[in-house]
Amino acid sequence: MGLLLLTATLPEQAAIVSRLENSVCQRVTCRRVLNGSVEERDVTVVETGMGAVNTAHALTRALQVRRPAYVLQVGVGGAYPDAGLGLGDLAVASEELYGDVGVRTNDGWRGAELIGIPLVQREKAYYNSFPVDGNLVQRGQELLAAVAWKTGRAPTVKVGPFVTVQECSGTTSLAAERAALAGGAVCENMEGAAAAHVCLLYDVPFVEIRGISNLVEDRRVDEWDLPGAAAVAQEAAINLLKGLGDG
Repeated sequence: MGLLLLTATLPEQAAIVSRLENSVCQRVTCRRVLNGSVEERDVTVVETGMGAVNTAHALTRALQVRRPAYVLQVGVGGAYPDAGLGLGDLAVASEELYGDVGVRTNDGWRGAELIGIPLVQREKAYYNSFPVDGNLVQRGQELLAAVAWKTGRAPTVKVGPFVTVQECSGTTSLAAERAALAGGAVCENMEGAAAAHVCLLYDVPFVEIRGISNLVEDRRVDEWDLPGAAAVAQEAAINLLKGLGDG
C-alpha cells in the first residue's frame, strides 16, 4: 500500500529524499514526484508547491493514482506566541482549520458556518475544521518523545490545532485573532487544511508535522530559521516513517 509524504517545497524534503532508496522520479505539472523506500517503507514523496490550491491539486492527483496507508505532510510553520514553542521546535496537528475561508464582519472574522454552505457534507457538515488521524497523532507523539535527536537538543513537541491561511499573519494582533479560532491554535501554515480536506474526501488517514521557523508576530524575517525548521521536521518525519509503519 505504501505511504504518501507531502512537502510544499524541495528544501522541506531534501533530507528525506537523500534517504530514499531505489527512487524513480517523475515530473508532474512542473512538480517532482519520487517513488522509492525509506526505512524499508514504500514511500511516494510529492512536492506540491506552496498554498492550498497547489496542495489540493497535487494530492488529488496522487490519490487518484495510488491509495496510501496514510498521508504525512511535513514542512515548516509559524508558532503562535502563546503556544509555548520556539524556533526549532515541533508542532503536530490535532486538527486543521481554514483561517480565512468565511466572512469578515464588523465584529471580526466569522467562519464558513455564517455562509451556511459546508465545504464537505458527509454524516456531518465540515465548514472550516478538518480532522487528522488521532491514532497516528498519539503514536507519533510517543515516537518523537523517544528520538535521540542528531542535534543533541530535543525539540519541544506540541500537539494542537493548526490554522491554514493564504494571507499569512504579519502582525501580532492578527496572530492573536487566528490563534483563538480553535481555542488556542499552535501553528500557522499555508497548506495543511487543504491536505486534510482532500484526505477526508478520499477517506485516507492524515497526519501533519511542522518545524517552527518563526513566531507569528509583527513580521521580522531576519529572525526566522527556515533551514533549521525544515531539518528538524524532516528528522521527525524519518523517525515517524520508521515507527508508524503502515499506519
